[in-house]
Amino acid sequence: MKEKYPVSGFTRDKEAIYVNGIRIFVPVEYDKFKAGIPKKRHKTLFELSTITGMRYAEIQRLYDHPEWYSESRNQIRLNEDAQKKVKRKAKERTIDLLPSTFPYILDQFFNWPAPPDIDTWNQDLKRWAVKTDFNPFGISAKTTRKSIESWMLSSGVPPFKVYQRQGHDPQTSLYHYQGLSFTDIEMHQIKKRLMEWGILRTDS
Repeated sequence: MKEKYPVSGFTRDKEAIYVNGIRIFVPVEYDKFKAGIPKKRHKTLFELSTITGMRYAEIQRLYDHPEWYSESRNQIRLNEDAQKKVKRKAKERTIDLLPSTFPYILDQFFNWPAPPDIDTWNQDLKRWAVKTDFNPFGISAKTTRKSIESWMLSSGVPPFKVYQRQGHDPQTSLYHYQGLSFTDIEMHQIKKRLMEWGILRTDS
């Protein structure tokens, strides 16, 4: 049986950060990994997935529904059909706290071919991991979502904003991330990156 988020055949990296077996990138690792992605359309998909923290299935549906994005508000609004999550709590979810450059990123996304299916994307991520000297264990379509959520919760973004943006209830987020720990240098890098992206704000 094919694994949705494959880990078999690889050994867990003792120096890496994981949440429930999913690899978490810090900004330096994110930059290195992104630089190793050969095609621009895949770089855009990787960047969009990280900044928004959306589920991969939601990213795929967004491609067919550019009207979900409001440029005047710089927000993505996901209705029930967009999410299609059995355990979903909110009927509608708004992805806000987006960078000023987001319209440009999204325009690139809509002008490239449609995102690949999730199995292909997971295989691509593992291949690029090997190419850029990353241990592929735990690197999957969930890595981008889990990374940005862990960054937000660790850097002081108000928890209720994280829950609303990610579509998680508080218990789920606390359960997943309560044992997560970044170094001081990593926290400095995370806060700097989130401020650059407009996610972490001084008025938060």
